Amino acid sequence: MEGNSTILILIASLTVAVLVVVIVIIFSIFQNKKIDFLNEQKEAEQRFKEEIIKSQLETQEQTLQNISWELHDNVGQLLSVARMQLNILQPQLKENQKELVNETGEIISKSLQEIRSLSKLLNPEMVKNIGLDEAIQLEIDRFNRLNFIKASFIIKGKPVAIDQKDEIILFRIVQEFLSNSVKHSKTTKLEVLAIYKTKHLIIKIQDYGVGYDKKTVKKGSGIINMKSRAKLINTNIKLKSEKDKGACLTLTYPLIKNHV
Repeated sequence: MEGNSTILILIASLTVAVLVVVIVIIFSIFQNKKIDFLNEQKEAEQRFKEEIIKSQLETQEQTLQNISWELHDNVGQLLSVARMQLNILQPQLKENQKELVNETGEIISKSLQEIRSLSKLLNPEMVKNIGLDEAIQLEIDRFNRLNFIKASFIIKGKPVAIDQKDEIILFRIVQEFLSNSVKHSKTTKLEVLAIYKTKHLIIKIQDYGVGYDKKTVKKGSGIINMKSRAKLINTNIKLKSEKDKGACLTLTYPLIKNHV
């Protein structure tokens, strides 16, 4: 009898052990499937967000291109006509009036030059054609012509070809930061540095203005746009600021990308 009881206990114990193992395996499979499902859901959400960002960027670029055409074709032509009319009018004026007309003509010519320059930098096709470095240089030259800010652009290392779509995104980030610095930082100096390394392109921009409030800037659309653009091309973005010492933007763009 005792032997039979021992056997029954062993069988019962073994049965319980098997059931526990089966339950653990089933639970583990269920958890793994749940984790896989959640990961797939997160990936799908991430892809959806990226598609939305891409769509927004494409819309923005199309809008900028339309503005570029409007500036070049309409506003540019109007200024050209105004300058021609001044030239026609000038011989009929008295000497004291000619000087004023000449000054006005120079202002119109400078305005026309700035509009043409801005038109180029707003047009994504133009940025594609001239490349990232030249686009940044044109933006720096444009700021220098304003005569209230001193801007510089230095390239270190050997420039390499970059995907044109990525070039536009990088340039828009640089453009956004430079524009914000000119508008808000009260800086009189801007420095842009592009460092081409084996695996990365590092772009560093420094202004020497009043700095900014980190809590405020996090909520601003400018920093959100820059971060969204950077994430889209797998670029690390760092933004630092010290009161009365200015702000610094650092972009680290991977030149060697792993394609799965």
